[in-house]
Amino acid sequence: MPHQLDIPIAHAYRGHTMFLKFVWRRPNDDAPIAAKIIEPAQIDGLGEVAAELTGPWHDYPAAIDEATAAAERWIDSQLP
Repeated sequence: MPHQLDIPIAHAYRGHTMFLKFVWRRPNDDAPIAAKIIEPAQIDGLGEVAAELTGPWHDYPAAIDEATAAAERWIDSQLP
């Protein structure tokens, strides 16, 4: 499933929102080559990279699953 838009995906978990940003080698690839998990900053529109993941992934849904799990682990690690 090739991606259609190169925009971050918002992922809400336990009251926090993280953004998943994928890096593609070519626009019509089946899976991205890397992913960044971005934590929103205090200033709207800015963020800080909380984690970086590298493939290979079998397909786009597998990349989304791994990035979502990494974002949730990061959020869990920040909670008291």
